Amino acid sequence: MSYRAIATRIAYIDARLRHRKDYPSAKDIVRGLEENHGEVVSKRTIERDLDKMRDRGAPIEYDPHRHGYCYTDLSWQLPAIDLTEGDLMALMVGDRALAGYRNSPWYEELRSVFERLTNALPDKVTVNSEDLIAHVSVISDPVTRIDKEVWSVVREGLYKQRTIAIHYKAPGHDDPVIRIIDPLHLVGHRGEWYLLCWSHHHEEVRIYALFRIKQATLRRETFTRPEGFSLEAYIDPSFGVFVNEDAVDVAIRFDGEAATKIPERRWHYDQEVERLGDGGIIVRFRTNQQSQVLFWVSQWGPNAEILGPPELRKRAKAWFAGVAGRYR
Repeated sequence: MSYRAIATRIAYIDARLRHRKDYPSAKDIVRGLEENHGEVVSKRTIERDLDKMRDRGAPIEYDPHRHGYCYTDLSWQLPAIDLTEGDLMALMVGDRALAGYRNSPWYEELRSVFERLTNALPDKVTVNSEDLIAHVSVISDPVTRIDKEVWSVVREGLYKQRTIAIHYKAPGHDDPVIRIIDPLHLVGHRGEWYLLCWSHHHEEVRIYALFRIKQATLRRETFTRPEGFSLEAYIDPSFGVFVNEDAVDVAIRFDGEAATKIPERRWHYDQEVERLGDGGIIVRFRTNQQSQVLFWVSQWGPNAEILGPPELRKRAKAWFAGVAGRYR
């Protein structure tokens, strides 16, 4: 286990324990680390981390009534962290990237973590962080604004597996509808946050854009995750998070400048690249995000052609015909 992974866990635990309304259990922390940082650890690992923090003077107590941990003294701070200049550079780049999430509820919590990490730097790290980061810029996707109260309810519903009542304003509708949902997973994609959940109304897994939830209320009921629920059935990490699209084998031909640039990056974890004699290439992969593939292909203009599946090629033909019609 790397030092950085341990430091990330400790910083995350510290942030959770400082939230007076949280009182996370070890299980809550395990789930939060996986959902927020992609780190999978055991409940026992978190319990050992809590013991290590206590050994360093952390005033951590377990509240039997709230079934979770908290700090009894919020003035206590994590001891100084031993960082190299490389670690500091990574920290400052992350801090700059954080600006792209300014409208997101994650921002305040992440901002707090970065500030505590920066304040904990030891004296021996003498490099001027502003000079270090002066020649680095991070361009992020625009982030939609999410109501903090909605975020708070959704987060608690996720962590504690509590049912939620939401007021959801779908695109093209003037008034929100009320839906009862069991929150299952939160996904960030290109500046948007989406909630995968079990819809009591539709009796199936649905995806809701978090910024379209205008009001959320935590209900008394708890739930268990649907048996056989698979995240991979609803998202493709390479292309998006939309449901009700079948997984298909996609083939796209690229030529010109695109044929040079496409192989330089891995656009899909499952991609295969076939080089053609005329300098072009064909990229193949399997995905359940056909609409997102269509959006992606459009970015390459006349240097990209969808070869299959036939249904997606037909959609592309109709779409680009409509685009061409606007420029007549």
